[in-house]
Amino acid sequence: MQISKGTFVSFSYSVREFYDYWLYYHMIHDKHITYNTFIMYRNLIMNYINPVIGAKWLNKLKREDLVKVLHKISSKDLQRTAIGMITGSLRYAQSHNYLPYNIYDGLSAELRRKNISTMTRKRSSPVYSIEQISHLLCLCREKEPQLYLPMLLAATAGLRISEIIALRYENIDFLNKKISVERQLGRSIYPNEQSSNRPVLSQELKLKTKRSRRTVELADFVLEEILFERQRYEKHRTENPSFLDLGYLCCRENGQCYHRSFYAKAYNRLTEQCDFPRLPWRKFRNSYATILAGYKINMKTISECLGHYSPDFTSKVYVATKNLSAYDISEAIEEYVSANYLLPDDYDPKILFLPDDSIYKKWFFIK
Repeated sequence: MQISKGTFVSFSYSVREFYDYWLYYHMIHDKHITYNTFIMYRNLIMNYINPVIGAKWLNKLKREDLVKVLHKISSKDLQRTAIGMITGSLRYAQSHNYLPYNIYDGLSAELRRKNISTMTRKRSSPVYSIEQISHLLCLCREKEPQLYLPMLLAATAGLRISEIIALRYENIDFLNKKISVERQLGRSIYPNEQSSNRPVLSQELKLKTKRSRRTVELADFVLEEILFERQRYEKHRTENPSFLDLGYLCCRENGQCYHRSFYAKAYNRLTEQCDFPRLPWRKFRNSYATILAGYKINMKTISECLGHYSPDFTSKVYVATKNLSAYDISEAIEEYVSANYLLPDDYDPKILFLPDDSIYKKWFFIK
């Protein structure tokens, strides 16, 4: 019966054994995930999945077990990532007959029904306003000039930090005022991607997704700043015999490329001098999307600029919405209606009776 239904499982594995295989063999060798994705998934498995359900048999796993794991995660961003990872991994398990039934679809909706989800249907996480971004940029140009161009590109083009530090001057189309995103810098877990002549944390990698390869329009003042940076680049190359002429747009004074966490200390110093709350650097992308959406830019265009797979994803995850306040205006309406005599005059109610059967008989049976 199980064979005919396609639910027969020939071998049983523990959840811990399955995720060891899924992460270290399938995701690395088959899917070729990035270092950061690997670390994220590994931490989710070690900190949440294995402690709660690691000893359970995979083919005996129930939906309640998955809900119990997700209930342990307090961060809404991490919970969303965990739902995606669990759904993808168990779909793989079911397709290979390690799991007899689909117990993973609709986890987000179930968490909301049980009121234990840390997510909302429409994210309202804070973003920087135009005024706050302008203040940050002015302060950055004065206090932390080495961070000014990366912050400018993050705020006005919606680029990831790993994409910003991988930009070369050859990626800038000054004539058409566009920038091409073709690579990213980061750490690799694959030996064939590691180059011995560059830092371990600054290896050239493929982009996060296929849609991450894109072109983004640049404002005139951003292009002007890139030209100024080019002048500084040429000055350092002329004066420093050991300068590394790698052509990176954002680089150190010796030409060496940055790693993706280079901004952290300078960014923290800047935000400490501001009178508004500090947001993570990645929120520049959310701010970029929210500001464009506020100016009624087409959501498909915003999604393409960010390198997303769908406008719906951009709208739900990256565009922040303000919580609208509700006001009780019943008293004001009552006063307006009374002052303008909009209600009908009082009258005595009359009881209306329906006709009896004799009326219908006279109508239908007239001789």
